[in-house]
Amino acid sequence: MPAVDPVTDLANRFTNDLEVCRREDLDFEIASELNEIASAFAGSKDPKIVSVDFQPAYNAVNHHCEMYELVERRTDCLVLRRGGLFSLDIELNQRAALATEQQVKLYFSFGPRPNVEKGTQGLLVVTGKTKIEKTHDDWDVKLVKESGRKATIEVQIPTDAPVGVWKVAAEVTRRNQPGERHLRRFDTHVYILFNPWNEHDGTYLPEEKMREEYVLAAVGKVFVGSYPHTRGRHWAFGQFDDAVLPACMLLLEKSGVLAEARGDPVRVSRALSKMVNSNDDAGLLVGKWDGEYEDGRAPAKWLGSIEIMETYLRTRQSVKYGQCWVFAACLNTICRALGIPCRVVTNFASAHDTNVSLSIDEYFDEDGDQIEANDRYVNPAGIRDSIWNFHVWNDVWMARPDLPDGFGGWQVIDATPQETSDGSYQCGPASHEAIRQGRVDLKYDVPFVLAEVNADVVRWQEDDHAEGGFKKLATQTSSVGRLILTKEPGPVAPGGFFESDREDITWDYKPPEGTRAERVSILSAARRTRTARQVFDMPSEAKEDVSFKIEDRDQIPIGDDFSVTITATNTSSEVRTINVVMTCASMYYTGAKAHTIKRTDGEMHLEPNETKTMSMEVYYSDYYSKLVDHDLIKSIVICNVQETTQCWGGEDNLEVHKPDITIEVLGPAVATKAVPIRVSFDNPIPLLLKECQLKLDGPGLMRPKTVELENIAPKGKMKFEMNLYPKKAVEGTLIVQFNSKQLCNLTGAKKIVVTDA
Repeated sequence: MPAVDPVTDLANRFTNDLEVCRREDLDFEIASELNEIASAFAGSKDPKIVSVDFQPAYNAVNHHCEMYELVERRTDCLVLRRGGLFSLDIELNQRAALATEQQVKLYFSFGPRPNVEKGTQGLLVVTGKTKIEKTHDDWDVKLVKESGRKATIEVQIPTDAPVGVWKVAAEVTRRNQPGERHLRRFDTHVYILFNPWNEHDGTYLPEEKMREEYVLAAVGKVFVGSYPHTRGRHWAFGQFDDAVLPACMLLLEKSGVLAEARGDPVRVSRALSKMVNSNDDAGLLVGKWDGEYEDGRAPAKWLGSIEIMETYLRTRQSVKYGQCWVFAACLNTICRALGIPCRVVTNFASAHDTNVSLSIDEYFDEDGDQIEANDRYVNPAGIRDSIWNFHVWNDVWMARPDLPDGFGGWQVIDATPQETSDGSYQCGPASHEAIRQGRVDLKYDVPFVLAEVNADVVRWQEDDHAEGGFKKLATQTSSVGRLILTKEPGPVAPGGFFESDREDITWDYKPPEGTRAERVSILSAARRTRTARQVFDMPSEAKEDVSFKIEDRDQIPIGDDFSVTITATNTSSEVRTINVVMTCASMYYTGAKAHTIKRTDGEMHLEPNETKTMSMEVYYSDYYSKLVDHDLIKSIVICNVQETTQCWGGEDNLEVHKPDITIEVLGPAVATKAVPIRVSFDNPIPLLLKECQLKLDGPGLMRPKTVELENIAPKGKMKFEMNLYPKKAVEGTLIVQFNSKQLCNLTGAKKIVVTDA
């Protein structure tokens, strides 16, 4: 019979375990098996191991792991954190006297070739000592008590143990006497995780409030929108679901990271940033940005990570589809599940610098018209510089022993496949402090992240006399990294704009814009890169004596009309003639245009010191059918002054606002009882809503669910009632989303506190 691939074998075990979790007769089967073993060993004079009780529930509490569903549903699954002690009971077929009569050995093994020297095997001999004597980075064992045929022992896990699923075996012989050796290998899965509660662990996070948020919080937010109009999108991370840990282990197994290296949070987090996308190793999610999602699910229609993780575990195929916030939210789930403190971070006006110039380059011809495509600076894949409305990645907390002192703490990792690093689509961990200081010489991928948050925008114009055929017109130093947000520690606030649970961490990434420290940081980085030096050393040549301002809007309710308005002021003593082009388009969040909504051009004649305005009206009928994911509309105004070389471009980003979904709890929320809820909203448009669907998710309250609904009348009301059946007392958040053919991505969330019966 051909050998089974280790990854396939592990996947088979995990999917079988998932089915076992759903069975109700597991405890009865295990009890019956133990009775049979005890009967078989009853007449033996040699010591035999009847059973080992790994006390999963008791040990989980002591390791801050009691929330993992695997512990609740499986008696043969242990979830622990390295650096801690865990207890187990060994039952023999005779009176237990481990210090004098029997010798017990325990074997903990990890990976395909367990080795004590490489840290992938622990060999422990129970000698009868009652204290842990070895240091925190070594395996150790002590005897706690003996009672009849049972002995209770405690095991110390090293603080640098590899993270993953360990195998365990126990052996007993007569002490100092020849006799039969009895070895039992157990099917028990011993999950060993990182331990941010232990000061010797590389992920140690000293503040309890931060651990509660960045390790234990199962529901949070991903901030989306466009600067300055942001909103928090609720997401069910669900890191304690019974499908998540097995899926995490399968991803790690496929990552190629050696077993002995899986105790290093730097290498593990870097590998995870690769495995969440499917570009290299058939990882978790397939990325797609073109709006065509018929053979999968549109990224905007995911509510949480659980369904994605379970689908991957069951099918062993990359799930379709994801975009940056889905990649980041799933990576957040995986890191928290493994014990790496993690948060989701959104950078508004995020630069994609393709050539490490630390600049985003825009090009114009000799007449001042913007050139759509230019091959001067593109990456090998043909991708040009761009600025995304927002981009989402993750911060992970860890020590950085591979860097100089002072560069530990928060580190950026990014699972969205944008650029390769060391030959794979992975990014980070990049130290916050290295990004702030412009230390592009420190690994990993600091130049790319630095450009995302602090690149300059440089405008170039064709010039046959300039080196390279272009002269630099002007530089904007504050257009990138306008706002960087994450959810702050604490309760999840209701949805909306400028909600109370958002935390501005912009200055964690860079000094305040315009300060000397900020310029020193970016120029210091530029000096270390040849391409950047060329860009930053070239002087600007634009003469600017007309000031422009585009009217700024927050949002508009769906169905409303709006206008695009530009104001120009001539500050010179001469006449200025301005060619104006106004365009309005629906946009993908990457800044790429989806559909042109409206366009107009004209000319403004300004006398010295004169101010004028120009407007373009945009009606509901113009934009309704052209909206795409996130309902973003970008208005762009390009102004070229005929008498000078001045070229100005301004933009306004707005979001078309859709009504929030209302969630009501109609009765007491009691564990094991039906909890009635009502979901409703008013249809804001004069169209019949067809192919209606409601998605619900709430870790601890319910598993992900999809409900088909009847058509909803124009300007009518949607109302749906159902029951939740929470199994235990919990403070959970129910997240809902409505989609139809005519109206998509309506969302709502409700905190529900379930009490004991």
